[in-house]
Amino acid sequence: MVEFLLMRRGEGFGEEFDGLLTAAQAGDERAVAALYREMQPRLSGYLRAREPRAAEDVEGEVWLAVAKGLRRFTGGEDAFRAWVFSIARRRLADFRRTAARRATVPVPTEKLDLPVERGPEALVLESLSADEASAFVIATLSPDQAEVVLLRVIAGLEVDQVAELLGKRPGTIRVLQHRALRRLHAELAKGRVTR
Repeated sequence: MVEFLLMRRGEGFGEEFDGLLTAAQAGDERAVAALYREMQPRLSGYLRAREPRAAEDVEGEVWLAVAKGLRRFTGGEDAFRAWVFSIARRRLADFRRTAARRATVPVPTEKLDLPVERGPEALVLESLSADEASAFVIATLSPDQAEVVLLRVIAGLEVDQVAELLGKRPGTIRVLQHRALRRLHAELAKGRVTR
């Protein structure tokens, strides 16, 4: 029966669904593959329509959640389809929340590549002792931003060196540095440095 079902695609399983689900829940790889082949084109189309830039990533998250919860699922073919798409909607909402928190505004690269000796980070931090500055940076910034500022200012490394050290692209380092400096400037303007 599984061989017949493996050849079908996009037509639904009808009465054979219960047996296929039971086999998939028992770990039958071919049954799992059949369920995947049936659902994947619809799921992929839905995600591409809703969030084209991240459809593949979200789809991977959905299939991981399906794999984790498959043994607990109960219901028929329509309930299975609804379950998969409810997971997809939740993962899509998670992606959008995360993307909104990490929204970026493009800044020309020339504005971000400042000399280490007298860049704004140096001006912001020179009024503090080295220990105060390091503590302020670590307490104020995200871990990635703090690492970049400390490596650029305290260690005196160039953007390319920091990028190689952290396994990131130079443009990413510049963006992290730019955001960090804006945050430090805002915090200093509010008088939030304690000595």
